[in-house]
Amino acid sequence: MTISYQVLGQGKPLIIIHGLFGTSDNLKQIAKSLSDQYKVFLIDAPAHGDSTTPTPLTINTMAKAVIEFADEQGLKQFSLLGHSLGGKIAMEIALLDNSRVERLVVADIAPVQYSHRHDNIIQGLNSIDLDTLENRQQADETLSQFIDEVGVRGFLLKSLTRAEKPATGWRWRFDLQALQQNYDNLIKGNSELVFQGPTLFIVGGNSNYVLPEHKPEIVARFPKVSVKVIQNAGHWLHAEKATAFIKICRDFLA
Repeated sequence: MTISYQVLGQGKPLIIIHGLFGTSDNLKQIAKSLSDQYKVFLIDAPAHGDSTTPTPLTINTMAKAVIEFADEQGLKQFSLLGHSLGGKIAMEIALLDNSRVERLVVADIAPVQYSHRHDNIIQGLNSIDLDTLENRQQADETLSQFIDEVGVRGFLLKSLTRAEKPATGWRWRFDLQALQQNYDNLIKGNSELVFQGPTLFIVGGNSNYVLPEHKPEIVARFPKVSVKVIQNAGHWLHAEKATAFIKICRDFLA
């Protein structure tokens, strides 16, 4: 496994992990804001960006790949911040490697089994012929047949890039085939272990990813948990309410 990453700032180490179909750039604003006090490792999650894909692709193997990355960086202890799928990976790391994780921040995801929320996205991504695609506008028009939300299409298109020579056409900066084939693994609940360290869940007030019925599973795994709700924010709370999100993270991590 190879993890692609950027390093910002100096201080105690903090690993930040983005969500499904994203790259490290999605959380770069957050990383930059926290880099005045922390040495931030902003990574491409396994099977995303320039990171390679573990086999099999599961939450557990993705977590173990990041733990291996921490070993390679010589990080004896570190804190974690993960959004969505990145939050699931961060939770799994904390559950597997209790003693090394100082503090855990989970943004708008729970350690529970989810339903198939991304079928239309996967169908839309597969409908784009990357070999004959002429430009991003054409890709957006194709995606619009499957995805109404302009913001979601814009997020996905950030990972559309020109294929490198000698290849022609375009490519996705995530392993679409592996993510599609292993999607059921990625929506499973986290391991039924316990992390005894300080844990913060940040929830979007308008999001339906973290619900009251998830509380028992959260508390069972993370007994030292606290929750902050950002009102008028959805699942993309770190982008929609960046100032509030950064302050909450800074206060907790300190």
